[in-house]
Amino acid sequence: MPFPALLLPLIFWTGIAALSSWAVSRALPLRADNSIEIDAPVEKVWDFIEETNRVPEWNEHILYVQAPGEIEQGMKLKMKTRHPETNRLTLKFRPTIDVLRPHRELTWSTKIVARWLLTVTDTIELKPLEDGRTEVDQSMSFSGVLSPGVPFLASISRIKENSNRQLKALIEAE
Repeated sequence: MPFPALLLPLIFWTGIAALSSWAVSRALPLRADNSIEIDAPVEKVWDFIEETNRVPEWNEHILYVQAPGEIEQGMKLKMKTRHPETNRLTLKFRPTIDVLRPHRELTWSTKIVARWLLTVTDTIELKPLEDGRTEVDQSMSFSGVLSPGVPFLASISRIKENSNRQLKALIEAE
């Protein structure tokens, strides 16, 4: 069998795998969510979250976040993260702030190579509760052809849970 003929089955099955991966990513978006109640008003929680230089204090997988000024929708941040399962792997990227609703929601997203390949979206939502408390909902989602290959979703869930606990402890201690 000539060499190019050997490539045809490989190309065919690679295409089938990519198509099924894309279909799974559309049907089952990969997402990690966590909520916590903080004994502080929404304004205090928002002020803490808005300080980008403090993010590593309450989010264990983020090494630094740099904003070129006061955060605003459409702004690109500089961020460095560590892999959720090992400290040896780090990644620098430039997420864009997609949604900025003061005292309500902060959402950023970033592409890994290309949006259709893998996109990561991180959202923090604040909801005022009775007695001056705040509910903080954090979520991270993965979309794109490679999203079904994200094997560390359980680790991301743990990180979101730890992040909320640390955020609560820091804010309530002030």
